[in-house]
Amino acid sequence: MNGMAWIIFDFAGVIGLHQPQADQDAMVKAAQGPTPEEFWEAYWNHREQYDGARVTAEEYWSTVAPAANVRRLVKLDVESWLHPDEGTVRLLDDLSERGHNLALLSNAPLELADAVERLPWLGRMDRLFFSSRLGMVKPDREIYLTVAAELGVEPAECVFVDDRPANVAGAEEAGMTGVLFEDAASLRRRLLPAAG
Repeated sequence: MNGMAWIIFDFAGVIGLHQPQADQDAMVKAAQGPTPEEFWEAYWNHREQYDGARVTAEEYWSTVAPAANVRRLVKLDVESWLHPDEGTVRLLDDLSERGHNLALLSNAPLELADAVERLPWLGRMDRLFFSSRLGMVKPDREIYLTVAAELGVEPAECVFVDDRPANVAGAEEAGMTGVLFEDAASLRRRLLPAAG
């Protein structure tokens, strides 16, 4: 997009796929007790605290699945998020080759952030930002302002792409151009025509 210094991408649901059903099933089995409905309700109800590093992995998982092996659940949880959306990964390659600065902004606990940083298919990313390291989570307006400041630009010089409307709205409230991700093909049509 013309005039934009940075294109900032969410991770899960944009660059990485949402958790596959097989991975979800493995996590519920490892939880040793809760029904699937109970497990996922607790998983998401307490996730913001975990993503923002306000609780540890042990504290989070003891709430979600008190009888489970924490290390096992952390491993399964991290692995469940590491499946690439090949179309978006190819788009990152093309945008990078055309000279765009690319950043990641993800709500992710420390354990997931560590794993995402090691992904070879994120090699085109110039900067990586994670909620757990910033101590704040999307869609808090401050997280977008902090990222823009870290990048050395005004929010208005950033495009932010996310699959969650609330996160896109948060970016727009901070002054960024928000793009709601639907699929890689439509995002390509949105971003590449102006890439020059």
